[in-house]
Formats: sequence, structure tokens, C-alpha cells
Amino acid sequence: MAISALTDGATTLAGVPWCDDIEAMLDCLAQLGVGVTRDETSVTLQGPMNFSDPVALDARMSGASTRLLIGLAALRSGSTTIDGHPSLRVRTNQPLFDVLAAHGVKVESESGGLPAVLSGPIQDVDEVSVDGSISSQYITALLLIAPYIGEGLEIAITGNLVSRPYIDITINEMSKRGAHAEWLDSTRLRVTPTRYQAQTLTIEGDATAASYFLALATLHGSTLTINNLGDSTHQGDYGFVEVMATLGAEITSTPATTTVTGPSALNPLPNIDMTTMPDAALTLITLAAAIPSATTITGLSTLHHKECDRLECSVAELQKLGVQTGHTTDSISVPYTTPEEIAPATLTTYHDHRMAMAFSVLGSLTGTLTVDDEFVVGKTYPNYWQDYAFCVR
Repeated sequence: MAISALTDGATTLAGVPWCDDIEAMLDCLAQLGVGVTRDETSVTLQGPMNFSDPVALDARMSGASTRLLIGLAALRSGSTTIDGHPSLRVRTNQPLFDVLAAHGVKVESESGGLPAVLSGPIQDVDEVSVDGSISSQYITALLLIAPYIGEGLEIAITGNLVSRPYIDITINEMSKRGAHAEWLDSTRLRVTPTRYQAQTLTIEGDATAASYFLALATLHGSTLTINNLGDSTHQGDYGFVEVMATLGAEITSTPATTTVTGPSALNPLPNIDMTTMPDAALTLITLAAAIPSATTITGLSTLHHKECDRLECSVAELQKLGVQTGHTTDSISVPYTTPEEIAPATLTTYHDHRMAMAFSVLGSLTGTLTVDDEFVVGKTYPNYWQDYAFCVR
């Protein structure tokens, strides 16, 4: 959708998953002057956005929208004020602000987070450098606007790059709109100058959302087919399919569908690195208590910088259930815990949709777990509990 704000013409996106994050982004694009027309299954966006007038944007709870909007703001001569929910305000954008401020964008932010006011446009430069150790979304924001900066842009990534698969998703989506970005090596990207093309596109299913149902089918030995998401995807979290196969699930797939059949009993999983699929890592953390071995999950450093600290918060909630974990800043070790040993509890979601959905997987074993805010799933998946009930009936 953010690409459409830079497109001279109408783009129709089919299969848009209606949720609070999508609503927030559409409202922000409308404030930016993008024409928004929608029906039950699609949205049409008429660009380009307004580049000159002052605007104020409310990103609500959407971290991804925030970073993309910061990128768009860097192309504008008018001031852009961005704010959001208190849980969004505590998430840092400092590495992205630093890049933009170094290249001509005036950035006002007291804490490196929201609220922030940006006034551009960014200077025409050949190269920028950005810290990639906290979030790939900073790089995605720069990739988004790179075709409109000078004669093309090289992006040098410093620090220990996290979540590269999300960057590859961005590159793939840019290519669908006529832009070209490529890896020069493991830490450098090159984007050629161009203008995005208006298109009619179908949105692929969300691999992170699918992880809960892949886990449920694997845990309960049932069969589930997921449509509009198959082995042609560029989404890194689709790798969760292979994790379920390691646990004993049978997987069959086509370019557009995935079917999982759970085993009669789970295989042990002593160690696994989830660096390439951090959003799905939370699903595995909760499922790990049901795996018949102690499971150590590594590659979790980015979980500290999500809607909540998903590593520390998971440890706290698992302890409520009687699951005594061990953890470092990058890993967690979860012991096998029988359903009878899992204590009834009302779990805290910390305003984080994925905490509710991930812990529902473990809750399906006992029927004794509830969450403090069932509506938190509306951020990305308003119909989650209906789909969940269908799978565990």
C-alpha cells in the first residue's frame, strides 16, 4: 500500500486482510492525499500522495506502518507528524531517524520514537548507511523510497542484520511494481532509479498468521489446508512449515496451497535457530512446552523490540503456567510439560496480538487458559477466535 502512495495512477489490491493495522495504514494514506476506495475484498489506491502540505498521521499500534510512513515522510517537503498508541511510542525508530537526519531531513523526536515530526525532502545521495541489528523495517523503509532518490541508491547495512527474509519480501514486491533492487553482497543493496507502476495485484496469505494453524494441526494430529499460501512464497515465516515437518508433520504443498497433517506423537526438537522467522518464533515458544524434550530456541534477539518484549513476556507468562524456562538475551529453553502440569491462568497479552494467538496454541491442550484481552487480535486478525474455534472443535 505504501508503494501506491508514490504511484501516478490507480492500484487495486485484492485479498486485503481487513484488520486494525490495515485500517490504520489506509487512514494515514488518505491523510497524505491518496485516494482510497474499498469494498469487502479489495482496495483501490489513487496516487500520488501530497508532497507539500503539513499532515498529522495516527499509526495506532502498527509498527510496520510507522516505519513505512517515516520513509514516505522523508520524500515530502511538508511537515509530517506521526504518532500512535502508547505501546507504539516506546518502540525506537532512532536508527532510521539517524539516516534521514544525516541526509537533509529535519527530525524532531524526544526519545527516538513517536511522536515525531519530519520535514524533508531527503537529499539526493548515492549511498546511505543504516543499522540493521534491531529491525529490518528500517531497511524496508529506505528501500521503499530509494527509487525516488537521485540517480539510484546504495544501502549499506551495519551491525548484525536481522530478519533478512523480510527484506527479500520487499525486494520482490518492488519488482512487481517495476522497481529493481538487488543484493551486492550480504550487507549492501543497490536500487536503480525509476517510478513505480500502477498495477492490479492479489495479496498473498500471511505466513505468520498461518503458523498458529500449522502448529494446531501438528499438535493435535489433524489435517489442515491453507489456501493462498504455498511454496512459491518469499515470506520467511513460511519456513515454519519445515519446523512442523521436523516435529513429525506431513507437509504437501503447491505454489498456492499448503496442507499439513499432524503426527500421532511429536518428535523431540532439542535445538533450533529461529533467526530467519522471528514473528513465528513466538508460536514455537508456546508450542515447545508440548514437545517431548527440552527445547532450546535461539535467534530471538529481535523479540525484545516488538509490540512487547516477546521474550521476557513469554518467560513471565509461561511461569504463570508452571513452565520453568531458562533464557538469555537471545534464547529460551522450554522443558516438556504435560497438560496436567499446566496451571489454569489468565494470561497477560501486553497489548500484543501475537501473545494472544501464540498462547492459544498451548491453551488448546488444556482448555483452562484465557487471555486478558481477547480483542487484541484485531490488530492483524479480527476473525482469529472464530477460525481457532473451527480448528480445535
